[in-house]
Amino acid sequence: MSWEVISINGETHRVAVARDRQGVWIGWPGRAALFSSESRVAAAMDQQDAVRAPMTGRVVKILAELGSQAEEGDVLVILEAMKMEYRLTAPHTGMVEEVLCAEGDLVDLGAVLVRLAE
Repeated sequence: MSWEVISINGETHRVAVARDRQGVWIGWPGRAALFSSESRVAAAMDQQDAVRAPMTGRVVKILAELGSQAEEGDVLVILEAMKMEYRLTAPHTGMVEEVLCAEGDLVDLGAVLVRLAE
């Protein structure tokens, strides 16, 4: 994993970047995104129901409960990385279908932590 500085609309942001067999993961506070070749775009679209680790870190708290309803923006997992706390939120309203981490787990950039069903 490496760190890059990018500029968006005149604002500077520090993002985590990691490459794997799927493509390039870019992580920023609260989110992670996969950038891949066109042939993999369809597969990546199926992952929109997943809350992923925006960087390598430790799961501090899990607020998502299996089978519960999550509203868009609800905090589902709190991740600690580089002495900072990241509040990972639901990308859309849906039922918590899977919780794929436990408190105290070390997770890598792009790891699926929670999966929502629409």
